[in-house]
Amino acid sequence: MPTSPLPLQATEPSPAPLAALHGGRRNRFFVWIAVAMLLVVALGFGPSFYLRPWGTGQPLPVYLIVHGLTLSAWYLLFLAQAVLVSAGRRDLHGRLGIAGVALAAGVVVTGAMAHLNFIAHLQAQGLLSGPEDRMRAGGFVLEGLISLLPFVVLIVLAVVLRRRTQLHKRLMYWAFVWTLGPALTATRPLGAMLDSLVAPHLPFFPADLIWLVALLAYDWKTQGRIHPATYVGFALLAFYFFFVTRWLAGIEALQRLLMAQV
Repeated sequence: MPTSPLPLQATEPSPAPLAALHGGRRNRFFVWIAVAMLLVVALGFGPSFYLRPWGTGQPLPVYLIVHGLTLSAWYLLFLAQAVLVSAGRRDLHGRLGIAGVALAAGVVVTGAMAHLNFIAHLQAQGLLSGPEDRMRAGGFVLEGLISLLPFVVLIVLAVVLRRRTQLHKRLMYWAFVWTLGPALTATRPLGAMLDSLVAPHLPFFPADLIWLVALLAYDWKTQGRIHPATYVGFALLAFYFFFVTRWLAGIEALQRLLMAQV
């Protein structure tokens, strides 16, 4: 597979001769996308994580440090895999993909830990003043836990379908995009700045549309058509984000189960 972030060596040929004519451009595309994602993470979490030791904020709990380092390694993995493919080292790309599966599992486990400890973290800082604050925080935690499910599904499908190159690398692309959300929220410097560009016309900056347009352009340039996994993947994730997450988070049984645990 030419440019997937994780995986094992793939054998599926390019679906169109046009793709072969743009092999170098195709590989560089994912390298630059990986660099862009690292930049988003650095700008989004710079003050609160990477530069925190030199700031005035309180030290982070160990579980948040582990989570931050795991996600940092996750995006560095994308860059490493893209560079390996660009250099023609698919053998190393495949071997690193095996370790990438373990790293993806680490993203899920540390992400779940970060959410489950969120309410206790707020209480320790004196930021929860009553039951209503606790319930709002619980809703945020539940939505965060629910948001891990699409990531798990994308990774599992990408590994199972790793030999179907064109499908596999788009599954991985959306898995990486999905984990970028927290770096672009209104509580982060980058998210606040981008949101201000579209306010009051839009509730938030549609950053995911940029990743979609980039992948659409890549599809058209390398294949002369749009791969179904590009638009179907985006549509399903958007539907899950806007509808399924809120529906699941509104189920009282899940809310009670969560609050009993935290």
